[in-house]
Amino acid sequence: MSNIIATVFGVPPSRAERDRAYSSIVGDLDDMRAFERILGGMQHNTEKAGALLAAQGIFAVACTYGIDHGWPKFLAVPAILLLLIGALLAISMLRSTAAPFTRGSGNIARVAFDLLVSRMIRFNLALYMTFLSILLLAAAAASFI
Repeated sequence: MSNIIATVFGVPPSRAERDRAYSSIVGDLDDMRAFERILGGMQHNTEKAGALLAAQGIFAVACTYGIDHGWPKFLAVPAILLLLIGALLAISMLRSTAAPFTRGSGNIARVAFDLLVSRMIRFNLALYMTFLSILLLAAAAASFI
């Protein structure tokens, strides 16, 4: 089961595996340099979330077009709902990256790494929901023809 989680969400599933990944990423860097390295990953995920939101917007327009033009609602409505939930997940990644600075104690780089893992899970879940939505939309379009 943990291999499936690692494959589907792209993150180490257990705390021990995340600890090894963290150590591998930061190596012997000091806390601030380690944080900078991890922050780069968070920024990259934020950019991907923005791109996903743009794509979701395009497919939401296609869904509403289909609903307005008589495509099967049992396919089009779940498609748009999946897009909306996926968009909420993607939007949640656009929150501030200041969380590591607001915690009173602990390793700032480790807190940032845990935030990065959380964002990776949300992004992949949003991506899969979007893909499923597109499949539903394609089925609705194909059945309408």
